[in-house]
Amino acid sequence: MTRNLGSRYQAIKSPWTDYAVYSFPDASSVAASDRQPLMDAMNGIIAVNWKASEPHWTADASPFDSKFSLILVFSSSGLAAFSVYRVLNISSGLAIYRSGTEVLPAHQGRGLYGFFTSEVLRCSGAAEKGDSVLYGWRTRNPIVWAANAKICEKVTPSLLGDTQDPALQAACIEMCSSLYPGKLLELPGMIMRGAYGHIKHHRQNYHGAASLVDAAMSRVIPDTADALFSVGYARV
Repeated sequence: MTRNLGSRYQAIKSPWTDYAVYSFPDASSVAASDRQPLMDAMNGIIAVNWKASEPHWTADASPFDSKFSLILVFSSSGLAAFSVYRVLNISSGLAIYRSGTEVLPAHQGRGLYGFFTSEVLRCSGAAEKGDSVLYGWRTRNPIVWAANAKICEKVTPSLLGDTQDPALQAACIEMCSSLYPGKLLELPGMIMRGAYGHIKHHRQNYHGAASLVDAAMSRVIPDTADALFSVGYARV
């Protein structure tokens, strides 16, 4: 995988001179000839960050479907990070769902996750909506949960003691049903059993809010194959 995608794609402006960043509001606009190499690279990053028993992205579960949007970050040695997301319209309005974001360990700590979040909110049109927008994610990673919850005014499930919001709980159920038809969501904890049967989360030493989230997750979903489906009001 080369440093960039070639002249047929236009890199977007980013805070870094040593990264090339590409944003695809419609992931199906990635050329067919580029998809398999990119998918292999994306699965390669997942295999580093997780204990993967099989590829996460496949031809049958492709990140290049038109329902997805995609952001790719390349370093001099190849794909360094990516973020897949969806923009949904549910009964309560515009909603954003983070389908998957991964950063190679060598590139973590440079603000890529925060950059992805800002770009997702910008590209989704969330800023035009007003002060907040429904923002969802599914994870077993305390760092990811804490990072997403940090940009939200309220979140369900409320791992850190905030009051539960019935409207958020309803949005959580509706989004999950739309995104993962037939997948049961255990209430009120918003637990999705066996969500990560093919990948296992690598435990780390957590600090700050992530350590509190890890303790809560360890109580609620001790099995690392399980995940929490969360929705919040993201500040934009």
